[in-house]
Amino acid sequence: MFEIDNFNEATFNSNPSTISVVLPDGTVETTAGVVGIALDPLATAEKILAVGEGSPITEPFRWAKSLFSERSSNVIVYLQSGLSEELITLISSEQPTPIEPKWKVEEGSVVVVPGIPAKAFDLETIQEDVLFAASAGKNPIRVDARTRDILPQLTNSQATNFADSVNDLTSAGLVVSVGSRSHNFEPEDIRHWMIFNSVDGTPEYGFNELKITESINTALGGIVADSADDPELAVEDGELKILNLSAKACCASDFPDLVIDAVTKGQSIVTLQLIDASDGIDQLLAAYGVTELISTATTHHPCCASRVANIQRFAELMQGKIIRPGEAISLNNAVGERTEVKGFVEAGVIVNGELTEDVGGGISQFATTFFQSSFYAGLDIEAYFPHTIWFQRYTDFAGRKGIESTISWPSPDVRVRNTTPYPILIWPTWTHTSVTVSLYSTKYFDVEVAEQKFRMFEECEIIETLRLRKSPDATEIFDEFTARYQPENGIDCDGEPTYPRPPDPPIEIAAEAGDSSAIISWENPEPEGDFDITDYFPIEEYIVTAEPDGQTCSAIPPALSCTVTDLANDSPYTFTVIAINSEGESESSEPSDPITPVAAPEPTPEPIPEPTPEPTPEPTPEPIPEQEE
Repeated sequence: MFEIDNFNEATFNSNPSTISVVLPDGTVETTAGVVGIALDPLATAEKILAVGEGSPITEPFRWAKSLFSERSSNVIVYLQSGLSEELITLISSEQPTPIEPKWKVEEGSVVVVPGIPAKAFDLETIQEDVLFAASAGKNPIRVDARTRDILPQLTNSQATNFADSVNDLTSAGLVVSVGSRSHNFEPEDIRHWMIFNSVDGTPEYGFNELKITESINTALGGIVADSADDPELAVEDGELKILNLSAKACCASDFPDLVIDAVTKGQSIVTLQLIDASDGIDQLLAAYGVTELISTATTHHPCCASRVANIQRFAELMQGKIIRPGEAISLNNAVGERTEVKGFVEAGVIVNGELTEDVGGGISQFATTFFQSSFYAGLDIEAYFPHTIWFQRYTDFAGRKGIESTISWPSPDVRVRNTTPYPILIWPTWTHTSVTVSLYSTKYFDVEVAEQKFRMFEECEIIETLRLRKSPDATEIFDEFTARYQPENGIDCDGEPTYPRPPDPPIEIAAEAGDSSAIISWENPEPEGDFDITDYFPIEEYIVTAEPDGQTCSAIPPALSCTVTDLANDSPYTFTVIAINSEGESESSEPSDPITPVAAPEPTPEPIPEPTPEPTPEPTPEPIPEQEE
């Protein structure tokens, strides 16, 4: 029993904020009853009745007064045996646990991450501290929980000894031999294959079979007729085929177990078995790591335009190419410059934000289709460049905008890297109205579009796409892709032309010869698409130049002709025309057909007419006099 002076009765009411137990990471609110401190009502009543010399008859009146005001008096309390389950639960929920030592590979060696003791709360002292605070008249009561150290089960010294033993075990490395090839895996490589753990204070190691498979496949994997041959794979009716049936592959399905057994026994060399077509084509493909369709993308186009021939030719040149683990492929490097000799033709392209034409035009549709398939396969996208003008045909399979890329020579390019442990077969196909890029390998990443954000920059639309890749070990990788689209063909974000420049040269140059002169006429070229630079930078003057001699004439729009003078008669001339605007001079036009000025002929003099002679009058005969008979 304990007698507490000036104890406030409110201390023992049911208000949960009566007592606060302060822990390192927060405060637990509770009551005296939960802490295990109880009021002894009989002993306390006797103490109260003994206060002063008053008669017990008057005591009820003092109690009645206490109903309406706080009352302080000495009370008798006792500590209950043991702690209440409620208090244990409250405190234990905040109770930290010690952190056991861990191991990691650092600079090629297994090293220890030291364990950390836990500061545990001493539950037994909480009652005493609360009782002491109450006896001191504190209200509300607030106590700091006392702590004691709880050590990890495994000491740092034991963890260090374990790390040393693993380093010793793997110090010789491991030579893995497959067929005619071998690879020496360094101690650091082996240690990265290992998994470390502590179970009930006992350190253990294991192996990550996926990492072993990745390492072996990267160093020694592949279908091999001999050590230098590339695999020959194809897809027929949706099924993978091996064309070089003499090929062998690394390795039989139990090879990770053989490697683990060799390391555990401290062996320095292990020989793995190759398999061949006799083991089954599916097994051979599985050993190589190309077993399934991991991604596909399709884009559509109208039939029969010249650009379709370019798309199909590009797809044909890419069909069957393989991206080995750790390697990258560039579309520009794989196909090279698009030329007529390679089978490409002239078709539409975008240059400086404007539609025009060039050999190989249209292949950006293949680039977009390849980009989308690579995006959803989880490949690293090392180089890409979205179109500056949006085309509806470039939405992805879910109708998303902004997941696409263009291509040109020598740049921009589309370049992707295979960061998986398996080779990737590129297999494009096409129809008259579509192109598809399918990628075959062994599925490694789960890929999704985590988020897309749309915003405006001046008059341009900006689309930011966040891709999420989840690897087999549940690692999450985020990467962001940004596309920017002009408001229209040839117009940049600020509403001005993307490429301020002089006008294109005039066309259809015609010359009409004169005497020491020529009349030259021309037409303005039709703009590509719906963009005309002269709508923004009008033509201010045309200048015609004669070749040879360099005589000129000029015209101010809207005139489309002028006369060149001082030409030498009987000499041939051609004429070129340039157009001038505020940005400069155009290139010279194609020359006119040659003409030759000639001197105008001297006029033929009019003949002087002979005067008409006056007629000689006939003499009038003399009259003969009449004669009488």
